[in-house]
Amino acid sequence: MKLRNCVSAGALAAGLFTASPALAGDKQDFETCDGRVHPGRQDDGMRAQAGGVSYFPRTSTASLTIAACDRALASSRLLPTQTLRRAHLLRAQAAAYLQIQEPAKALVALALAQQVSADRANDRFYQRSMGVSIELLRSIAFAQMGDKGRAASLAHAAMAKRPYSSQVQEIGAELVNAVTESQAGVRPEWAMAMRLSPSAASSALIREADAGNFAATVALRPSVVLDWPAKAPPPGVSVLSSANGGLGLMSALVVSLQTAYAYAATGSPEKAKAELAEVRSRITALQSTQPTTGPLAPFNVATLLNSLVENKAKQVEARVAVAEGRYSDAIATMVGAPMPKDAATVDLLTALKAAAPAKEAALVPDASGFAVDRSKRQVETVTKMVKQALIAPETPRAVVDYERSRPNILGALVGGALSMGTSLLGGINRLDGFRSVDNADGTTKVEFTGNTPSSTLVQEMTLLRAAELAHAAKKPAFVILDRKDYSRTMTMSRGGVPISSTPTGYKTEMTVRFLDSGDQSPRALNAVSVIDALGPLYYEENRKS
Repeated sequence: MKLRNCVSAGALAAGLFTASPALAGDKQDFETCDGRVHPGRQDDGMRAQAGGVSYFPRTSTASLTIAACDRALASSRLLPTQTLRRAHLLRAQAAAYLQIQEPAKALVALALAQQVSADRANDRFYQRSMGVSIELLRSIAFAQMGDKGRAASLAHAAMAKRPYSSQVQEIGAELVNAVTESQAGVRPEWAMAMRLSPSAASSALIREADAGNFAATVALRPSVVLDWPAKAPPPGVSVLSSANGGLGLMSALVVSLQTAYAYAATGSPEKAKAELAEVRSRITALQSTQPTTGPLAPFNVATLLNSLVENKAKQVEARVAVAEGRYSDAIATMVGAPMPKDAATVDLLTALKAAAPAKEAALVPDASGFAVDRSKRQVETVTKMVKQALIAPETPRAVVDYERSRPNILGALVGGALSMGTSLLGGINRLDGFRSVDNADGTTKVEFTGNTPSSTLVQEMTLLRAAELAHAAKKPAFVILDRKDYSRTMTMSRGGVPISSTPTGYKTEMTVRFLDSGDQSPRALNAVSVIDALGPLYYEENRKS
């Protein structure tokens, strides 16, 4: 690997691998670095699961994490044979470097992680988890360094290695979107992400709108299903997600407002006005469900969001006026209105100055003053993806036995016991395993709950089960209409303040519709292709061979 403007890999390696006497307090260095307890004598050193609070550093604590990783890597507690744990520590250190935007040092740590895990080159579970994760982190590092071509190439490579992981497909598409220029249509990188998770369409739409690709924004809108709540959440409750797993109020607002502007920018002012009217109607309905007097009145969420709507509405209305040739109205609408530095403002000012008569065009500010610093935005965007790129290490030992989970007998037994007010196995409710339910509308709900350390494993197993059900029903394909991914965590607190949060299991629910051979859908998944790709990984007889 060619590294730029960085200390040499050899020099850093010497510092990382210098053994030092184990101190009584150095056990904490391991947990501070990668979230797992000190390695002990296990073969791979991967004891416990990575805790959510301490594992991923905030920018303010990244330097502490990096120092802890240095000490952990040099500790005599880390045995020479524990190469997986060493790679895991190095990856955690690289993530911390990326958090503080030191990509050259991150690349050195990632190169060392690949070097120490070279013996796992033929381990498909390692390559699909840690291997893919390292490629995604390298993509982020090169994006931070401005090497867009290398960043996009690595993102594509990671996506190809795990085509049925919604997490990998979405972060890969996000990375490519961040480092490549806008294009006329929807980027092909989003195609599989949207097949695997309908909510990915909203991410794609927002990214394309931010980039000024308004034609793609309009093209994506039919793929986005908004989940407007019946009433606004009370003060203190997040507007970013909804109780039933939908996009959430804020996402619905952003998608609708971005679409409204895109309609106006692409010559459909009537559609823009209709979209804006729908948003205002929704906000008005939400305002009626919240108090207008009393101590909570100043925190009325719908009223606070209304100001956001009206600010964007000015931009939309001005662009509608331009599209309709009402240039004076467009200028009047802009007077006193906020003019954010974004692609929409640049488009609005450019279009108005180009179309308006000379006298009116002279009043329009120069668009260059409102252009987004794309390089800076790119670095900020990819840096936010670091946490998502940290895929949990997977090994054959960690894979839940797919074939034993597949029958629904266990779920039926638990359901019967619970209905009688009892529980199984000494009071422990065994809820792990697959379930499927045929819905009245012809769709099927498939879910899997597992205590595997990897959320991506649970997601892929649920997808595989959906493909099996489609094949058993003699249907060649299926489409995912809705999905929800959950995680179970054990949180430890001190004085009411969380100090660690450790994953204890994951659950994925999918609502799917099986398709006949004549059904056409751009989001269809071929059942046999899914089985051929994932079956060899999860079927017990193949793991034993």
